[in-house]
Amino acid sequence: MAACRWTEAMSVGVPALDSDHRCLVRIINLLGEVEQGAEARMTIETVLETLAMYARYHFAREERLMGACGFPESRLHQDEHERFATFVQSLRARSLKEADAPLARELFAYLTAWLRHHILIQDMAYKPYVCAVGVESHTLDAALRCRSPAASRHRPSDMTDRG
Repeated sequence: MAACRWTEAMSVGVPALDSDHRCLVRIINLLGEVEQGAEARMTIETVLETLAMYARYHFAREERLMGACGFPESRLHQDEHERFATFVQSLRARSLKEADAPLARELFAYLTAWLRHHILIQDMAYKPYVCAVGVESHTLDAALRCRSPAASRHRPSDMTDRG
């Protein structure tokens, strides 16, 4: 399968969130490498578990940012996040029954399309507010940080973008 690619057109103008998006692309791309066999189940379960955890982390950061810059559609955006989290949970349940290469391909196609739409349409809607409102850098930094030690403990540090 052709890998999902992050491009500059997907930049929301916030380096931390762009890094999150690049990480989510890498997580989804793991599904493109699934072969038939026992490895398929483990990879699919790992990807879905990691995706669920990382999406919660990323969505929380994004929602704090939308609040900090006064984005008026933040509730609709949050609803989209909740629908995605619910869908990933249903995929996790489904993967217990049929974790194989065809499911990996289906998940890859769905998640790639969802991510592109979410970033290029949904996330781009808040970009002008982040850029134009001129959120002060210390306010922006505070909005992007995890607020509790428990939240930062769940951050998959090995998945962050270092480049």
